[in-house]
Amino acid sequence: MDTIFRDIAQLLRTCTPCALATVVHTAGSTPQKEGARAVFLADGRVLGTLGGGCMEAEARRKGLMLLRGGAPDLLALHLDDDFGWDDGLICGGTASIFLQPADRDAAEVYEAALALQEARARGVFALIVAANNPDLVGRACLYREGAGTVTPLPDTALQAALAEAAAGLLREGREDPQRVALPTAGATAYLEPILPAPALFIAGAGHVGAALCHYAARAGFRVVVCDDRPSFANAERLPDAAEVIVDDIVATVRRWPKHPDTYFVLVTRGHRHDAVALREIIHTPVAYIGMIGSRRKVLTVYDQFLKDGLATPEQLVRVHAPVGLNIGARTVDEIAISIVAELIWVRRKGRTDGHSDPVSGGGIAADGCAEAAAAARAEKRDRACRPLSETLPDRRAPRGAGAPARGD
Repeated sequence: MDTIFRDIAQLLRTCTPCALATVVHTAGSTPQKEGARAVFLADGRVLGTLGGGCMEAEARRKGLMLLRGGAPDLLALHLDDDFGWDDGLICGGTASIFLQPADRDAAEVYEAALALQEARARGVFALIVAANNPDLVGRACLYREGAGTVTPLPDTALQAALAEAAAGLLREGREDPQRVALPTAGATAYLEPILPAPALFIAGAGHVGAALCHYAARAGFRVVVCDDRPSFANAERLPDAAEVIVDDIVATVRRWPKHPDTYFVLVTRGHRHDAVALREIIHTPVAYIGMIGSRRKVLTVYDQFLKDGLATPEQLVRVHAPVGLNIGARTVDEIAISIVAELIWVRRKGRTDGHSDPVSGGGIAADGCAEAAAAARAEKRDRACRPLSETLPDRRAPRGAGAPARGD
């Protein structure tokens, strides 16, 4: 969820004529995935995006038609040669976009979703995109974990089915929105988890730490920076940080909460500080551990950990070191961007790409050496950096030949 929720709530409260568009399902290659939103205003403005091109243009055309009257509509688009128009957008996938005119009664739901996010609580935003009862289509509600539902639906059976589906989604801990069929309630819903922003703890407020704070905050992380030098760790120098701590780095790392949605990056002013801080988190179930340094430094730290029995080779594989994706970064900003790219990779794909166990790195024998641990980590990183062409679907495959769509 992003600032567009705030924009939507304000537009609804002021009864500003507009149409809301939400991508509720995709299959194959598409400009945007589930959760993308756009607001089409009568004066021609567009807030948010569905990815631009002909897909957004068609959604805008149909959305603005709703301002002249009409019921919410589920628009299905096949992005093939027939839909390419003149802009060359031939992705080959399919997208379902739910279009609805502004409904002032929904403002409470969007505002409650914003409050839930600001409180770092958990919940699910639900939107009915199809139903046997047409009066329910377009209705939105918010399921709050342990705190009931905001604007519950008049259909109790549907409300119960929604609550059950939302609770299941929160148990899974997945961030991705889903289109979910609720056959017993005669409806289909779009469910969007609202989870606390992942927390990034940066140990070290030097040049890389400061640049990393900026880019990570832009990428949606709640950033905390710690350093024992007040001239480096201050709000003026780190305006994007949610919190700046001036204290002993190792002591702060030791007491800082360590959860599966916590990310740690060690970029202190010396490898000894990094190594001691690493001891405090190597055995904890955090989402990510990154440590800056040359290959020589990494191997030195690994050798010492193995010699002192502080970690096993499998646990060392968890450490992203040298930190960041291998994009040939040289400057401070480039290094910070490479680290943020790796954080995003772990957040979005890492746990479905061989990292299901947050404590054990896997992929190496228990009696392996520091070199073997470093090689195993490099192999995982190289897999993340494979050419873009290898990630695209086969254009020669017939439509529908890809992976089955979620929620079908």
